[in-house]
Amino acid sequence: MFLSVVIPCYNEEKRLRPSLEEIFCFLGKKNFESEIIVVSDGSKDKTTEVVIDFIKKHERKNVKIIGLEYQPNRGKGYATRTGMLAAKGDYMYLCDSDLSTPIEELDKFLKYKDQYDIVIASRAMANSKVNTSLPRKVMGRVGNFLINTILVKDIKDTQAGFKLFNKKCRKLFIMQKIERWGFDFEILYLAQRLGYKIKELAVKWEHKEDSKVKPFHYFKTLSELIKIRLTKYNFNEYNKKG
Repeated sequence: MFLSVVIPCYNEEKRLRPSLEEIFCFLGKKNFESEIIVVSDGSKDKTTEVVIDFIKKHERKNVKIIGLEYQPNRGKGYATRTGMLAAKGDYMYLCDSDLSTPIEELDKFLKYKDQYDIVIASRAMANSKVNTSLPRKVMGRVGNFLINTILVKDIKDTQAGFKLFNKKCRKLFIMQKIERWGFDFEILYLAQRLGYKIKELAVKWEHKEDSKVKPFHYFKTLSELIKIRLTKYNFNEYNKKG
């Protein structure tokens, strides 16, 4: 098995290095090969320098580290798409740079890799362990109610930033149109339309300080629901490609 860990980030010079240390150490103990792909989404700080320095100081046969960057800032969706299409893995794990869900939770995701095409973290499952503020919980629940009503069916939490995809899911990122926060539910919408099997998984999740997700993003992201609903995707073309 070959695993790609894709980390989209914007101005993460302070939080990125410790997260990379944890991920690198975790993967280094595994008996499979892996790569860590860090995508700097038009960062204006020293995010790129942190990645370059980390690559120089860390070397392990079974873990490769790759840094990608571009200007200007395009959004988390664009950064994720860039990383996913560059990934070489049999499986691709989307991972937030703050590790609000610990990297050790990946072991739980991998248990379902042969039965499902996509395994997603969920903060809304009964046995999820979530540490965040009440306003964020309320906004998240309201937002997901609208997402389920308009676009994606029977998924309790579309927006948690930790998701495992098998390699056939690359076509979803080729089809992707949304460049910012709404890409999460766009990808799941496309997956459901193409008949992919999705598993929602209870996880540990803790809100971290300096989060890039601000309250106004919830409202801005929800406006993308209508855009996706009105977009005409060529599902027949991608079904033929298999």
